[in-house]
Amino acid sequence: MKSLMMFRALFACTFIAGASSNAYAAPKLGQLTFQATFGDQPVSCTRTLSPVGTQGDTVLVNDLRFYIHDVALLTKDGRTVPVKPGPSGLWQRDGIALIDLIDRNIPCSDTAPSPNSTISFVWPQGHFTGLRFTVGLPMAANHGDPTIAQPPLNMTSMFWTWQSGYRFFTLDITMIPKPGDKARPHGFPVHIGSTGCESASAVEAPKGACTAPNLVTVTLPEFDPAHQTVKLDISRLLALSNVSTNQINSAPGCMSGPDDKDCAGVFREFGLPFGSETSPPAQSVFRGR
Repeated sequence: MKSLMMFRALFACTFIAGASSNAYAAPKLGQLTFQATFGDQPVSCTRTLSPVGTQGDTVLVNDLRFYIHDVALLTKDGRTVPVKPGPSGLWQRDGIALIDLIDRNIPCSDTAPSPNSTISFVWPQGHFTGLRFTVGLPMAANHGDPTIAQPPLNMTSMFWTWQSGYRFFTLDITMIPKPGDKARPHGFPVHIGSTGCESASAVEAPKGACTAPNLVTVTLPEFDPAHQTVKLDISRLLALSNVSTNQINSAPGCMSGPDDKDCAGVFREFGLPFGSETSPPAQSVFRGR
């Protein structure tokens, strides 16, 4: 009897271990979830964030949206396994997804869920320990008419021009004046997209690649996609920026222009080259839990 009990216990342990190691033994529909944070604190449209940037300002977030594509899982031995996209719908299609993390209703609500914090995909077979994705759009999808495009490329508020294409990443903030300060008439928007896109006019798509595609490749080598959330840390994104002062004779905030000095800190945190820099450090904006 004692031997039988020991055999049953050993069999149970073996079964549990096998189930754990074969968590991705068969393809299945899964989700990748994103969350906006300020350090370790969740972000919403009603919560002031402070200290922000190099001057320790206080802000409110009004908008936070970005496109992602080219999602892949990483294995412990260094292999990259592309994932098959989930069903098409309002927020994703053809491997492209729009992540929307801020309630923009008026008045906004701290308890309202974000419009879309997830992307669905089919888990491939294998055991995975990391994640990779690209913030932005592939060239073929970036230039077209958003008024006739299928979701999520029909979001005209994320579109610049046919020549430049879409805004890949949009962060809009409102400044909260410090005691004694005058109210600041503008915030510090961060709009990342391709620049240097040559075409016959602003209403025509470029015939070749843009000189500054500004695609952000995010690699999280120690990330469990089945249980962890991808955090977008606004405190890191704006850490090197003075959000209370704008470059003279330019639009407020960072508009991705190669001469827009308000982009220098933002691009560095995103891991994008700016100015004469050709080898920026890896991005620090996205992280795992």
